[in-house]
Amino acid sequence: MFISKIVVSTALAAGLLSSCSFIESHTSPETYNLLTLGDNGAKEASKATLAYSQGDFNKADEHVQMSLRQNPKNTQALMVGALTAEKTGRLNRARQYYEDIILVAGDDETVLGTDDMQPQKMVDVAKKRLRLLTINQSKLVIENADGTTSFSISEEAASRQGRSALEEALFVREQKNAADNKAVTEADVKAVEVLFTPQEQNIISRFLILKELAENDMITKEEFLAARQSNIGGLLPLTNAPAGITADKSVPSPDMIIERINALKSATEERAITPREFSAERDLIIEAILPPSPRQRLKRQAPAKDLLSAAKNLRKLEVIYDLDLITTKEKQKEQAAIERNLGITPAKETTTTTKEKINIIPAESLEPQTTAPVNTAPQLPELPQAPLPSTEPQPLIPDVSSPFNG
Repeated sequence: MFISKIVVSTALAAGLLSSCSFIESHTSPETYNLLTLGDNGAKEASKATLAYSQGDFNKADEHVQMSLRQNPKNTQALMVGALTAEKTGRLNRARQYYEDIILVAGDDETVLGTDDMQPQKMVDVAKKRLRLLTINQSKLVIENADGTTSFSISEEAASRQGRSALEEALFVREQKNAADNKAVTEADVKAVEVLFTPQEQNIISRFLILKELAENDMITKEEFLAARQSNIGGLLPLTNAPAGITADKSVPSPDMIIERINALKSATEERAITPREFSAERDLIIEAILPPSPRQRLKRQAPAKDLLSAAKNLRKLEVIYDLDLITTKEKQKEQAAIERNLGITPAKETTTTTKEKINIIPAESLEPQTTAPVNTAPQLPELPQAPLPSTEPQPLIPDVSSPFNG
């Protein structure tokens, strides 16, 4: 009797397995899952994992789709699907899978997608890979055919980024100069901003961004000085060589650039990218802001030839100086060049001439002078005189404002 029960049970189990196999091959995944009480896509997820580990990404994707039809929240299938999508270049689909994992995985763990094949929370793995995916999909800089490095950003994209570096700096400047705590309006900022052409605004923004990176320890003093001195002609066009050819192009907001470098730092710390990859992209960003060694330069700016244009250039110079982008000596030198090209005699030369005229006095108007007593003391031998200090101009080491004062 006992033996007959075992036979009956075995036969029943075989029949069920046969039925399940028949149902699976002749119905949709949804119907199969419903009729057999299903396994929440676990079997297909395991098949997907095996195919992925063997490098058969097409087969892996097929099993991922089967698993997710049975259970859209199967975290193993989602993870295999995301990794497979990365391998096959479907980055938007991978992003979608990682976002789903972050929402539904809870405390589930996996070794898939980890660096050391040690179990980690799926949510953490998904976040890390999503960050890396974002970095790979959002390159800020491009290398042009002529070898110059620039930002891949359009004028429209730049205008949609909110307040630019220049607008932010001008707002702070106006607040500092406002009397009696007067509220600064957008019109106040625009009244100063319109002094500059769009190209000049882009150049100033790049210097402000470079300065902010230095102040936040994202670039070194040497990097700051090299990029600044090679392109300072963008701010002081009459006394320096023109800036690099891309300096007047649109530039992303400083927040976007700082966020990008911070994301690269985080990815490096989490070993999502190598230190060499981090350094390479950071260097590209710096070169795209202001190239330390420009291959090509903008056209030299012609000096103003009328009083109105010269007055405007002097006003621009004051604004740039207030933004802590140039030193006092640099400002004075550029101002003298503006006045010289306009034919204005510098005040120092005028004073010297006046003094020389005052010293020319007719001899007859002088009072009679008493005869000085004769010196009868023995004359001492002449001592050798120390050489006079050289009047040759010394090379200027720029006293760069703010990131490195003190």
